[in-house]
Amino acid sequence: MATEIKQKEIQEIKSLTERYATNTSLVAALLATITFAAAFTLPGGFSNDPSDAGLPIFSRKAAFQVFLISDTIAMCSSLAVAFLCVLTTWEDLEFLLNYRKTTSPLMWCAYAATSLAFGTGLFTVMAPKNLWLAIIILLVCIILPFLSKIIGDWPMIMLRVRVGRLFRPDLVPTI
Repeated sequence: MATEIKQKEIQEIKSLTERYATNTSLVAALLATITFAAAFTLPGGFSNDPSDAGLPIFSRKAAFQVFLISDTIAMCSSLAVAFLCVLTTWEDLEFLLNYRKTTSPLMWCAYAATSLAFGTGLFTVMAPKNLWLAIIILLVCIILPFLSKIIGDWPMIMLRVRVGRLFRPDLVPTI
C-alpha cells in the first residue's frame, strides 16, 4: 500500500513537471521568436547614407547597444530552455527535478532581458523628442521583472522566515 501511494506521488510529480516543461518550452519558443525578430527590425531602422548603408541608425547610442546585448541574452536564454526541453527524459525523475532548477532561472533571465530590450529600444527611439516619457518607460521595464520575481517568490520567502523563526533554522536551506 505504501509503495502504491509513493508511485502515485511520483506519477503526480512527473505529470506536474511535464506540464511545467511543456509550458516553459512554449514560452521559451515565443521569447526566442520575439527576440529574433527584434534583432532584425531594429529601433530606428537602417541608414540610407552611402557611407553607413545598411548599418543601424542608432548604432553609436549606448541605449541601442544595451538593447542589442539584452536582446541577445534573452534569445540565448530562451533557446537554452527550449533546447533543454528537447533533451528532457520524461522517465528520469531526478532529471525532471533538475530541469526545473535549471530552466527557472534561465526563463527569468530571458524575461528580464526581454523587458530590458523593450525598454531600451523604446528609449533609443523616444529619448530625442520625449525624454521624460522614455525614462518612465525604461524604469517600468527595469523594475517590472524584479517586482514580479519578488511577488512570485513571496510565499516561499515568508515560509522560510516563519520556519526559521518558529521551528528549526537548520531547515531553512532545504525549503
